Amino acid sequence: MADEKPTSWWATLPGLLTAAAAVITAVTGLLLGLGQLGLFDAGRPAASTASASSTPAGAAQPGSTVRATGVPSATGNVAGWTVALPAERKFRSADVEYEILGAGVRPDVSGRVALTVALRCTNHGRYDINFWDSTFRLNADGISHSPDSGLNELVAGDSSKSGDVRFILPADTREALLRIKFVQGESTAQLAISPP
Repeated sequence: MADEKPTSWWATLPGLLTAAAAVITAVTGLLLGLGQLGLFDAGRPAASTASASSTPAGAAQPGSTVRATGVPSATGNVAGWTVALPAERKFRSADVEYEILGAGVRPDVSGRVALTVALRCTNHGRYDINFWDSTFRLNADGISHSPDSGLNELVAGDSSKSGDVRFILPADTREALLRIKFVQGESTAQLAISPP
């Protein structure tokens, strides 16, 4: 029992587990931060949308469509695809309202097409709400597609936020039904896709 030298906490199993957890947490945080900066998106198509044509908002006649130009491709050239939007582009249930601002299509690196829909979420209520991919689905050729855009925002009470929702679809898709899911039901918007 002479002078026992205390062992370092690094030499104990709980100390090693704590150190490993700290390293894993730090590396994960670094990767997530770099991913949010877009460092890992070099091979993925950009989630940008095209601006609507010169038709002013609200000027469309009932039953007509508003054309949106194609989204620029990865090379910077316009792909030539167009998306016809419905005349009615605002959908509301209770305190939540979504507005379709525009849409664009471009070829995806996988040989499919990426349809990006620009939306504005308006929260007419007092409490924060989620504005995220889970609210939207796209039906095309009898299949329901979920978005892969990673949209996940909070919209504060009595305010609005805009975001993009991207769907990867078969290249031969020409008609699609955008479904907007509310707590009290669902609204739909018909989209027509035209290739170059």
